[in-house]
This record gives sequence, C-alpha cells and structure tokens, in this order.
Amino acid sequence: MAKPPEPLEQILPDAFLVVEATVKEVVATGPKPPEPDKPKEWSDRGTLNASQELVLDVKRVLRGKHDGDLKVTKPEAGYMVKAGTKGAWLVDKNHVVLGRYGPDTWALEKVVAACK
Repeated sequence: MAKPPEPLEQILPDAFLVVEATVKEVVATGPKPPEPDKPKEWSDRGTLNASQELVLDVKRVLRGKHDGDLKVTKPEAGYMVKAGTKGAWLVDKNHVVLGRYGPDTWALEKVVAACK
C-alpha cells in the first residue's frame, strides 16, 4: 500500500519557495534506482523512479521570491513527471522538490490557503 502524503503543515516550514507552476522541460533523468529486496509477488514493493532535473514555468509565487523559469531537482520517488505536469511545487533552499508525490501531494487550493 502506498504511503499517504506527509501533512502539509509538516513540510511547509521546509519550503524556501512555493510556486504554482507547470513542467516546461525535463532536462535530465537519473539512473533507475535498484529494485528493493522485497518478494516479487508484493503489489507495492517500494520501487522508486529515477531523479529528474526539471525546468518549471512559474505562473505564481505563493511563498518566497522568484522570477522566470525555475530549475529544480525531483529526487528519486514513486512518481515521474513529464512536460505539462502542473500544480503546487514546494521547493527547499537547494531547489529540491518536497513532497512524496510532487505537485500531486497536496491540492493547489490547500497550499494557497496555507501560504496566506
């Protein structure tokens, strides 16, 4: 079974920048992480997808300051993104995307409300 997302209130303090944005480009994809040592018959083995280097087209800044496109790293995670993926992006001071499920971790409206 997939883990539920972390509570927004727990992650938001670590967000140096919060933006509403769309993936403009996937610049690079890292190597596929090794398969976890779990039984093959398990439906959720905790398999991770590769890290990605992304360029985000920022529509609106909800916390912090930023102009123009934003380069970020999506760490190894249970999800991948492609150009056109949009939503709220929480980014730490090293420009690493926070949240277990990227922009799908929390509803945009909830993030907007939390940033006010």
